[in-house]
Amino acid sequence: MSLFRIAGVVAVGFAVWWFAFRVEGCGSAGALACGDKALDEGVGLSVPRAQACGAAGYYCFGRPETFQVVRWPLDKGKLKVRVTPPEFITDPELARKIRDAAVEGIREWDRQPFPLAIDTRKHAWPNWDIGMVWFHGAGGGHARVRYEQKGKRLEFAIEGIQVIVPPAEWRLTEAQLLDMVRATAMHEMGHALGLLHSDAERDIMFPQFKPGVTPLRPSERDLRTVEALYALPNGAMVQ
Repeated sequence: MSLFRIAGVVAVGFAVWWFAFRVEGCGSAGALACGDKALDEGVGLSVPRAQACGAAGYYCFGRPETFQVVRWPLDKGKLKVRVTPPEFITDPELARKIRDAAVEGIREWDRQPFPLAIDTRKHAWPNWDIGMVWFHGAGGGHARVRYEQKGKRLEFAIEGIQVIVPPAEWRLTEAQLLDMVRATAMHEMGHALGLLHSDAERDIMFPQFKPGVTPLRPSERDLRTVEALYALPNGAMVQ
């Protein structure tokens, strides 16, 4: 085997290791510092409802009397988000603007609590945590969340966040369309972090988009709620 072929094999092997097998998580480059391990091992613990809900924004709004804390483990360190342009938009410039609006909305959650790494490349390594899925139709969105208990830990994952782009028949201006996409992506990213709906229309996690009312960044209550969520032991029961 020639030196060039050997070098090529080594380079490919290193790339596979770098993107698929290298150790990441808290304490790695660009990630959260590692903190109290007990916060990620809360299965089997209980937290008084008054403690969990007292100054937690809308964290307990609409929840049953007893519920489980469900979120990403903090030792995840950072979240990788994959966002590509919607393929059904035939104007490439508009498709790029729509993608960029979604990215702007998602970035509003940067360091709340995780640093966000957003990949917009056409071809990407398949090791991202959250992928954007586009649909065409009546506006709105959805986040597909799943979780599983493993010993004291609760493993959390997102199967995708959906953003629905309204059709041309809605006759939205470009600015109105981009604001809707930005707010929807922001809202769904809030769900991807573990938030449920708010009870106030001035919060981005309110369940209905209202032009001129819905904020284009998380409110103080949104930030207080996500902070309260990540201060609780993951997997613990609030009761």
